[in-house]
Amino acid sequence: MKAVLTAFWRLAQAYLFYPVMVGLFIWLYVTGAHWIFGLAVIAAILILDPIWKRMAQNALRMFKKK
Repeated sequence: MKAVLTAFWRLAQAYLFYPVMVGLFIWLYVTGAHWIFGLAVIAAILILDPIWKRMAQNALRMFKKK
């Protein structure tokens, strides 16, 4: 049962991450928040999403080979 709950939790994280971030961007725009909060959301995306880490590692590996 624990494995099933873990799988559902990871699935929910994968499917809800970007919709929540886009919703946060829209909410910041509608409320007229300062631009630094939008920058904070972008930083959170870059830090929390592992895809960006993998892409940076591959880019660094590519530059080191040359």
